[in-house]
Amino acid sequence: MSSLADMRALVTIGLFILLHPVFGEDRKSIYSDRTAEKISIDGVLSEQCWQQAEIATDFIQNSPVAGAPSTRRTEVRMVYDDQAIYIGATLFDSKDSMTRTLSQRDDVGNADWFGVVFDSYNAGTIGFSFIVTSAGVQVDELHKVDGIDGNWNAVWQSSISVHDDRWIAELKIPFSALRFPKESEQLWGINFSRNIRRNREESYWNFYDPQGINLISQLGQLHGIKEVDSPVRLSFYPYISGYIQNNGETGNTSYTANGGMDVKYGLNESFTLDMTLIPDFGQVQFDNQVLNLSPFEVRYNERRQFFTEGTELFNKGDLFYSRRIGGEPMYLYDVYSDLDSTEEVTSNPSANRLLNATKLSGRTNRGLGIGFFNAVTGNTYATVRDSVTGETRRYLTNPMTNYNVLVFDQNLKNNSSITLVNTSVLRNGHTYDANVTSGAFKLFTKEQKYQAYGQFNQSQLYFKDSADLGHFAIFGIEKSTGQFLWNLQYDESSRNYNPNDLGYFFLTNQRNLNGYLGYNIYEPFWKLYRFWSSLSVNYSRNRIPEAFANFVIVAECGGTFKNFMTAGMWSQIEPVITYDYFEPRVAGRAYEYPRNIRIGGFISSNYSKPFSLDVDAAFFRFDDIGRYLYNMTVSPRFRFSDKFFMVFTNYINYAQNEEGAAVTNNFDIPFDGEDPVFAIRDRFTTENTIEASYIFNNKMGITFRLRHYWSKADYDAFYRLDADGKFQPTTYTGMTADSVSLHNNSFNAFTIDMAYRWVFAPGSELSLVWKNSIFSFSEETQKNYFQNIQDLSTIPATNSISLKLLYYIDYWTLRQKFSRKP
Repeated sequence: MSSLADMRALVTIGLFILLHPVFGEDRKSIYSDRTAEKISIDGVLSEQCWQQAEIATDFIQNSPVAGAPSTRRTEVRMVYDDQAIYIGATLFDSKDSMTRTLSQRDDVGNADWFGVVFDSYNAGTIGFSFIVTSAGVQVDELHKVDGIDGNWNAVWQSSISVHDDRWIAELKIPFSALRFPKESEQLWGINFSRNIRRNREESYWNFYDPQGINLISQLGQLHGIKEVDSPVRLSFYPYISGYIQNNGETGNTSYTANGGMDVKYGLNESFTLDMTLIPDFGQVQFDNQVLNLSPFEVRYNERRQFFTEGTELFNKGDLFYSRRIGGEPMYLYDVYSDLDSTEEVTSNPSANRLLNATKLSGRTNRGLGIGFFNAVTGNTYATVRDSVTGETRRYLTNPMTNYNVLVFDQNLKNNSSITLVNTSVLRNGHTYDANVTSGAFKLFTKEQKYQAYGQFNQSQLYFKDSADLGHFAIFGIEKSTGQFLWNLQYDESSRNYNPNDLGYFFLTNQRNLNGYLGYNIYEPFWKLYRFWSSLSVNYSRNRIPEAFANFVIVAECGGTFKNFMTAGMWSQIEPVITYDYFEPRVAGRAYEYPRNIRIGGFISSNYSKPFSLDVDAAFFRFDDIGRYLYNMTVSPRFRFSDKFFMVFTNYINYAQNEEGAAVTNNFDIPFDGEDPVFAIRDRFTTENTIEASYIFNNKMGITFRLRHYWSKADYDAFYRLDADGKFQPTTYTGMTADSVSLHNNSFNAFTIDMAYRWVFAPGSELSLVWKNSIFSFSEETQKNYFQNIQDLSTIPATNSISLKLLYYIDYWTLRQKFSRKP
C-alpha cells in the first residue's frame, strides 16, 4: 500500500468513528456563595461564612478500588469575594494514622493531601490544580488533555491544622492566579480530590474513572461566581545573585554578580505576557552527561524555570526543544582548526548567552489558543592568544540568533482541536536560517472514547543560494478509554526533514506502521488491585533507498498487588534480520542487525514504608555467538523521619561484543575507502546517585544530589562495512604509530548539587547553592571501578557557591494595600 493510500484509509476510518455515539453520566455540581466577611487563612474555618456554605462530600475512589466510596469522610466548602476563591476542606481521619512527611514545594512526597482543580473555561482542555499536603506543603499543576505540567507555578495561600479525628486544609486562590472569560456569571469545571497515602487511596468528589482519558474531561460543575472582574495581573520577580567559582583546571577563582527580572503581565482576562530580562540560570542542576557513541545527539531535560512554566501551547506539535536556546555554539570547535602555529585558545564558551526571552499566551472565549514565543542570544566568541606577541583576537563561534514560535490552537467539541505551529530561527551574518510549519488535528467522539489524529510538518533550511525542504507526517486512530485499548498509526519522514534548529528529531527517511493492543483491569481481583497488559508491533521501511528496515514485537504486563507492591515484565523480539540506516552515519548505507530477544522486569515495593526498594533488570540475547547485554538498577529508599529522606540508585550496564561504528576519541568515524569502519567492543557503564533532603518546615529545606557516572569502551576488532551491511576484513588497526588506541575511551562525570532554599514570603525565596564537578576523558580502559575512583580523586574539581535572592511583587496587592484608608 502506498503512503497516500495509507493516509486515506486512516482518515476514512477516523471520520467513521467520529460518528459513533457514546453517552456519559451526569456531572455533580456545587454552588459557591459570595462573602463580605474577612477570612483568615489559618486552617481553622472559624468564620461564619463557612457554616453557611454548601458542602461537597461523598467522594468516590479512583484507586485502588475504582468506583467504591472513599474509606474516610471528606467535607469541602467554598466561598469567594472580589479578590479570591476560598476553600475549606475537612478530611476526617485518625491523627495517629495520618502520613505527614515534609517535602519540597511542588512535591507531595509521602504525605496525605487534598486538592482542587478548576477548568475556568469549562472546555475540558486546561485545568488549574492546587494541592496542599497534610504537612502544609503546596503543589500546583496544570492539567492538559495530553498530560500534567508540574512546572506551572502560581502564588496562593494555604494553611492546615491537625486534630485527633481530622485535618483541615484552608486555601485562598487569588483570581489573578487563574484565567477566565469575561462573563457576568461564570460556569467552571471543578473537582476536589483526596489522597490517603497509607492506603494508596485517591478519591474524587466527581468520579474520576481511570478508564477515562484524563481528569479534566471528568470534572463536576461550579456555579455561583458572579460579577467578578479579572484583576490587573501584573507581577515582578526581580533578583540579585552572586557567584564565587574556582576552576579545577586552571586554579583561577572568579567572582560575579548578576541582577535581572522576570515580568508577568495579564494583557486581558485571557492572555498573559511573560518576559525574562538578563536571566540567571547558574543554580540549575547539572545535566546527566554520558559517553555517547550513538549516531544521535543526547536529549537533556529542561530545568530552567522560564522554559518549563507555561509552555503548554508551545509544546504543541513537539517542535520546541528549548535547550537549543542558550545551547552549544554552532562553530564551537571550528576555532581549533583556524589557529596559527603560535596561537592558542584561551577562552571558548560552551553555551550561548541568552539576552532576553518573551512569552505571550492565552485562549479566547471562543476557544482559540494563541501563543507567541521569542528569544534572543548574543554573539558568542572564543578568545585566541598569540603566545609570541601576546596579542589576542576574537573568533565568532555563534552569531546573534533570534528564536521564534507561533501557535494557533482551536478547541472543538469533545476536546477535539486543530493546531497550526510555526517555528523559525534567524541568524545574523552569512550562515543559514531555519523554519518549520506544522498543521495538526485531534478529533474525539462524544465522550472521548475514540479519537483520530494527524499532523503534517514541513521544514525549510535557507542557505545563501539554496534551500532544503523536508516533511514529516503522522496519522492514527485509537480507542483511548476503557479496559480494552487499541491504536493504529502510520508516520513517515523525508531524508531532508530537519526541525533541529529549534526542535529535536533524528529518525528521518523512514516509514513506520505501528499497531497497539492493550487490556487493563481496574478492579481488584485475586491478589491484585490493578493489572495492565499490552502488545505492540512496529514495521519500518527506509524511504531512500526503498528497503526493509525493522520489524519488532513488544509484549508487557504488570500490576499493583494488595500489599501495594508493583511489578511488571516485558519482552521484545526482533524475529528477523533487520537493517539500521543510522549507525553507519552514511546516507543510504545500512548495518545488518542480527535477530535478538530482550526480556526484562521490575519490582517496586510500598513507598509508604520507612524502607522501600526498586529493582529493574533486563537481558538482551543476540543470534551472534557470545554477544549479549544486560543491565540492572537497584534503588533503595530510606525515610529516616518525616523530615529526612534519602534515595541511593546504582545502575550497571554491560555489553559484550557490542557491534557499532568505530567512534574515535575525537568522535569521528574512520573509513576504509568508501566504507565506514565498524568495530566489536566491550562496554561497561555504571552510575551511582545519592539524593537526599532534609526539610525543616514547609518553607525551608536542604537538598543534596551526588552523581558519579563512569563508562568505558574497549575496542577488540575492526571491520569494513560493505554495501550489503555485512562485515568484511579491513587493514585498519585503530592504533597510532606509537601503538596508542584511537578508540578506547573512558569517561567520568562526577557532580554535586546541594541547595538550601527558604521561601520567606509567597513567591519569594532565598537560595544558597554549592555545585562541584569533575568531567574527564581517558584512553585507559583496563582499570576497575575502584582504581578509576582513585584516579578520579586526583583530578581537581570545579567548585561554585552562589547566593540568589528572588522577590515577588504583585501590583494588585500593592494597589489594594496603599489604597486602603487609615
